[in-house]
Amino acid sequence: MDQKVRRRRVLDILVKWAAAGVAGVFSIPALIAMVVPAFRRPTAVWIRLGPISEFSVNRPTAVSVSYQKRDGWVVRGFRRTVFVSALGPREFKVFSNICTHAACAVNWDDKRQGFYCPCHDALFARDGRVLSGPPPRPLDELPTKIEGGYLFVQMPA
Repeated sequence: MDQKVRRRRVLDILVKWAAAGVAGVFSIPALIAMVVPAFRRPTAVWIRLGPISEFSVNRPTAVSVSYQKRDGWVVRGFRRTVFVSALGPREFKVFSNICTHAACAVNWDDKRQGFYCPCHDALFARDGRVLSGPPPRPLDELPTKIEGGYLFVQMPA
């Protein structure tokens, strides 16, 4: 009788270990799918703003852009406005419309010939420099590239 009990105990332990091993093997892909996105580095997003012929040298053009960013498992949609300032036929600067002082929205002002922030009466030059007001630094310039006659801007990751 003692030998049967010992055999059953050994078989019981083996079955439990086998079940735990099978469960462990099958849970590895699920664990990887849950953990890996948290360690992925965000990638920058290139967005097409339009054909380069659309932007005039005389006046910066406001362009609304929509894009999505993945942060771990969460995908968020963003809508921002950028200003395209054409310096020449194939030379462009793209600026964020967010004031560097208090994160207010700036707009191009034809009278002042600059980007104006009404929150604290700040004025930025066509090239993004601070002309007046409290902003501590110029407007944020975003990286650009031209491909196939279209202007692209790289949104922050």
